[in-house]
Amino acid sequence: MGEESNGQLLPKVVGTVRAAASLAAQDVDFYRSLDKGIAKSLDKTSNELVSMINSTLLCIDQNSMLLEGGKEKLEDSRKDFSNLMDNLFEKSDRSLDTLRGRAPDRKGAALMYLDDAARSDMIPTKRIVKPQLKFKRPIDNTETHPFKPLLKNKPHALRPLSDCSRLVQADEDIPEHYPQPYEYEIQNQEYNESILRIAEPIPSKPWDESEPVWVDTEESLESMLKELKESTEIAVDLEHHDYRSYYGIVCLMQISTRETDFLVDTLALRDDLIVLNEVFADPLIVKVFHGAFMDIIWLQRDLGLYIVGLFDTYHASRALGFPRHSLAYLLETFASFKTSKKYQLADWRVRPLSKAMSAYARADTHFLLNIYDQLRNKLIMENKLAGVLAESRNVAKRSFQYSKYRPKIPNSSVYSPIDRADGWRVLMNQYNIPLEKEILVKNLYEWRDTIARRDDESPRYIMPNQLLAYLVDYTPLDPTGVISVSPTVTDHVRTNAKALANLIIKSLEQIKDSGSDINVESMQHKDQHDLSQVLTVGQIESQVLQFHDLSKAFNSAAKGTNSSSPSSSIIFGNILHAPCGFVEYSRGLKKPVTDNQIEKRKRELSEALESIDETDVTVQEENRGSQPMREPADDEKVPVEDESKKEENEETEPEEDKNEIITLKKVRDRGKKSKRSNDSEQEEPIDYKKSKKILETERKSKTSKRKAFDPYAASNDTGDAPKPKKKRRMAKGKSASFKR
Repeated sequence: MGEESNGQLLPKVVGTVRAAASLAAQDVDFYRSLDKGIAKSLDKTSNELVSMINSTLLCIDQNSMLLEGGKEKLEDSRKDFSNLMDNLFEKSDRSLDTLRGRAPDRKGAALMYLDDAARSDMIPTKRIVKPQLKFKRPIDNTETHPFKPLLKNKPHALRPLSDCSRLVQADEDIPEHYPQPYEYEIQNQEYNESILRIAEPIPSKPWDESEPVWVDTEESLESMLKELKESTEIAVDLEHHDYRSYYGIVCLMQISTRETDFLVDTLALRDDLIVLNEVFADPLIVKVFHGAFMDIIWLQRDLGLYIVGLFDTYHASRALGFPRHSLAYLLETFASFKTSKKYQLADWRVRPLSKAMSAYARADTHFLLNIYDQLRNKLIMENKLAGVLAESRNVAKRSFQYSKYRPKIPNSSVYSPIDRADGWRVLMNQYNIPLEKEILVKNLYEWRDTIARRDDESPRYIMPNQLLAYLVDYTPLDPTGVISVSPTVTDHVRTNAKALANLIIKSLEQIKDSGSDINVESMQHKDQHDLSQVLTVGQIESQVLQFHDLSKAFNSAAKGTNSSSPSSSIIFGNILHAPCGFVEYSRGLKKPVTDNQIEKRKRELSEALESIDETDVTVQEENRGSQPMREPADDEKVPVEDESKKEENEETEPEEDKNEIITLKKVRDRGKKSKRSNDSEQEEPIDYKKSKKILETERKSKTSKRKAFDPYAASNDTGDAPKPKKKRRMAKGKSASFKR
């Protein structure tokens, strides 16, 4: 493009921008409603602009989604088109810099950019199967015991693992806990001597000439481990996900040497990566991290890995006084590479990773070793290396601990997911919730935490803070009110709407009963079920997956053998083919039971069962009319008494009724004497003529009313009585007053 064309194009572009800006400031809809001609002109111009935009989109990508006319549809597509235009302008600036052969403020080095994929390449937000369901070691969020390190052995140890596996008893301010197993080695192991010398920085491999190596099998892990052992320094970074997990899970590990970039699938190799301690705990291999403050915690919590020989570039940038301390700043300053923040908070659980996500993850460690070389030289020249190594040691000594067992006094060397026991107070201050509703906030906060632990979800996924504040503010008392309290209600709140309504009702009752007492104690309802013991859908899915895995292993073992009986059992191992099937214990000694002894016991058991079957067992039953009577034997016959004596006994002794209710004391029936006969004799006849007439109304003589006493009457004026108060007469006519 020549200078003349540039001079003609620029004024037209500026005029178009000004016209569009001035039009946006006017009420276009109002003028459209006034004049049909203006409305037709606006529609025509709008359709022309949409056609031009669609032509631009097709020039960029033939598979692009075309825009449709209409105000609402264009508003929905505005953000996507704006992002697309920003990328085009950025690429244009890049191309112009390349053509001009210069990059400003880069000392002649061209600035590389991370290839940002189009929106169509991004994986859409969707629900995926939680990888926790396939873990061999299940997630435990109960916090019934302190966190115990996952180490099975301790490579490069100065102190044995047995000394570090003992439970430290509780102190005044520190609950019981297990110590950090590599704390002594981190503090006392010497760094590699190469870190103390100034050396020429080794340039990184060209970005476009290499591809990362994906590690997700045991074979590829062994190959990577072999290459890492031959290195003197490696760069490490992690990608973490904590939205669909209570504590969070490590989803990806990036490791770079001077020659190769590795992307390790920590979800598939979660239980196998502990072998990396052979490299990570080796003090002769420098491990370069940037901002390892949380990486150290995630490594030991999920993978059982510990870092000895850490160099943190974050503390190096602080010691050197850089204006910014982010990795993006270091990449742009020392590697002339500009990364993107689009995938910083992406869902790294998805498999397979998109090309853009792989490139983003690889960029975090690809240039880090070259940056380490440059920072090390600067630190040595300014005599600040020792301080950075001391800070790096402090970071490496950090340990993970459950919230229940965190120190009472906050300590930077111990990390817990929840820093405060009264987290609901932070919410009250953040959303200005009145103090009298503290009980309700606390109960909702504890319910959310219980459900999150049970389902292994983050509390903000169960119930965001804003939704919790809405429930406290509106206090709905029925499930419908809970669901309609906010336009964005989570699935857990919708499913447990009735339980939340009952919880709010009980909390309000407790607030009413407590009165002015604001001291909040944990409210436990006797009629409330323990939510942590309820079997959830996720737990059922986990058990189903485990059953399917066991079934597959059983079927594969059955198909892989040609013999009629398998050589080993999937469930019981080789116990089915043990040389002796039964044993007996005598004084702590195990003795095998022979087949003859088993047969002997079998015969004894059969004889005992037969003797039980031959025993004649009779049950005495009551004599009932419908049942026949059995005649007694000769020895059972009772001598018959004389008939005369029998009749006498029947007359003197009444026959006993077996169905009669037995009482301890019989109540005598003392009949009441009838007084009716005596009363009738004493009654006198009534003379109704002389009796009082009840129905006849009597005329009462009118009594003259007594005249009321008037103390102010003139006749009563003796001079001692008080005189009436003189009142001003009311003015007649208008009584309103006017002011000027």
